[in-house]
Amino acid sequence: MPKRDRSVMEQAFQEIRRRIITLQVEPGQRLDDVALAKDLALSRTPVREALFRLGAEGLVTPGERGGFTVRPLDLFDISQLFEAHIVVARAVARLAATRATDTEIDHLAELTDAVEDAVRAGDPAGIAATNAELHRAEARCARNEHLRVLANNVQNLGQRLSYLCFGGDRGGVLDLDDHLERVCTDHTAMIEALRTRDVDEAERVAARHVHLFRDRVVEFFEATPVESLGFDQDLPPA
Repeated sequence: MPKRDRSVMEQAFQEIRRRIITLQVEPGQRLDDVALAKDLALSRTPVREALFRLGAEGLVTPGERGGFTVRPLDLFDISQLFEAHIVVARAVARLAATRATDTEIDHLAELTDAVEDAVRAGDPAGIAATNAELHRAEARCARNEHLRVLANNVQNLGQRLSYLCFGGDRGGVLDLDDHLERVCTDHTAMIEALRTRDVDEAERVAARHVHLFRDRVVEFFEATPVESLGFDQDLPPA
């Protein structure tokens, strides 16, 4: 693909992805590539390529007869997401503690600061985006391509859930100050575990961090009328 075409596709990808993450296009909504191309003032080809890429990341699903649909926020699927998340996060943490370079750990510390900046700004989209980028960077430090792909898929789906439950859309129904303080505390603890090459502590922090996120999701759905979100299933007990 020529460089210019890649650039246009990337533009389409980032904008459609942003709309999905921030729920501007709703879970389960059908995406019309022709309408999207017109809205984005782009040709149809890069938009379709962007949609296929989003499909590979698990955020949209292609239809049997063409077209694309935003992946629904299904409560059973969310439960399975957390099963995968805890396994992947613990594996990433153990490998990163032995394989991350000092320069990479410094970069993770910078990303940790970016999450804290978004928290202080009270920016749900910024919190979701910076937090996802931090954990994607951790996965790269594990130096295992198969694990990185799994971690990225988890973050792609988790970022939309994070936005919803951390203040975006209906997510402001609960006080988040204590939760976000614990999020930042975990991030700092992970940086320290990586710097000291403490494999067991890194794994403990990673597991605790996933459980913290899951607890927030459960708390959110308990406080939010399920009918208003279009869900008809219950999350299994924590």
